[in-house]
Amino acid sequence: MDLRIPRTPEDDAGGAPLDLAAAIREFYSDFPEHKDDVFILNHQAFTRGRDAIEALAPQIAALEARHPEAKTGMAKSFALGGFEGKLPMSVNISESMFNKKSESQIFARIVIPAGDQFSATLLKSIFVAGDHQPNARFPTMAEAHNNTEMWQRYVLDHELGHAVTMLTLDKQSMKTSSFGNKAECEADAYSMIRHYQRYGAGSSFPEYVRDLRNMNAVHKMDITHWTSRAVQKVIDLNKEDKLKDLTPQEARDLAVKIAQETHLSTDAEHNVGKAFKPIVMGTMTQKMADADKIAYLRDAAARTGAETKSPAVLEICKLYMDTIGRYIPAHLPQSKTPEQAQNIAENTRLMAEKELAREPQMTGLGRIFRDAILDVQSGKGAAQNDNNKKPPQGPKPPRS
Repeated sequence: MDLRIPRTPEDDAGGAPLDLAAAIREFYSDFPEHKDDVFILNHQAFTRGRDAIEALAPQIAALEARHPEAKTGMAKSFALGGFEGKLPMSVNISESMFNKKSESQIFARIVIPAGDQFSATLLKSIFVAGDHQPNARFPTMAEAHNNTEMWQRYVLDHELGHAVTMLTLDKQSMKTSSFGNKAECEADAYSMIRHYQRYGAGSSFPEYVRDLRNMNAVHKMDITHWTSRAVQKVIDLNKEDKLKDLTPQEARDLAVKIAQETHLSTDAEHNVGKAFKPIVMGTMTQKMADADKIAYLRDAAARTGAETKSPAVLEICKLYMDTIGRYIPAHLPQSKTPEQAQNIAENTRLMAEKELAREPQMTGLGRIFRDAILDVQSGKGAAQNDNNKKPPQGPKPPRS
């Protein structure tokens, strides 16, 4: 994949890329138990994806001998595509989801790190917008975070977090828990624990990740990757000095625990997507200058939070309104109309006073069909219902 994006002085200011060979050696030193089921493709050692995949042939053959039911062909194809695109991902090697059993086992994972051309600036812009833009553009990034090695390390630790956490899938639990969001919470919690261990307890990067994940729920309707609640838990534990002495295995186990406590239910996932779809469609269909777009987003997020009946939507909107001011470029004119300013202030006040405990349940044919498919795949069984548990309440971030 040729990104055709010329490097800028700002890209170069991010410094050298992560030394992947050293990072891979570190992983297998930390997790020797995963040398036969986590395979990391190194684009600094291989220029062609086929060569990188072929280098795994002995390990894949040994895996197939141990687990003949493992579906390796599709996983290798996905991994090849990710490698050629230099795009980070963690690809499952698992058994078929359509086996009529309550759990599907994940036998191994192929991990693809971010390619060398992904500078801190480019990773940040793709993270939030999908295109290359300078840090001065909304949302801004502090100069302290313009560190390419740190961003690439975060991406790799995130993908390795997937690889060492969820190794089986309880199909019935998907009726009540968002499998995708839980997996992302595990990966971000693990990567943020390791970030503090690598870069120090004083790093502000986890707060940035928390806020970017939250912005993306509002701006892009990226609900699966809404990990802000999990990352906030890691931030809180760091402040309590409970992370620096954890072993990698303890970091993994803590990440799993945090994800279990903080991930979205299927009802919450549905409600968040429904709430923010009009905002996303509004930004897509209206041509707005950056200042007008920011005013529109703040107005829409405040109104959504004031009107919602979903605790998850309310939580996202409160965090958005509390933090978004930090990421508005200073040079942009204040484009709010007097009516917008009044609406934002009033709706923000209503949100601050609002408390919700019960997540409205998803209904309709979509849910009926999905649950029926899960029953066919696994056989009927009761899953622990986490739809209506009250989300944990961490301390509010300081208002901008």
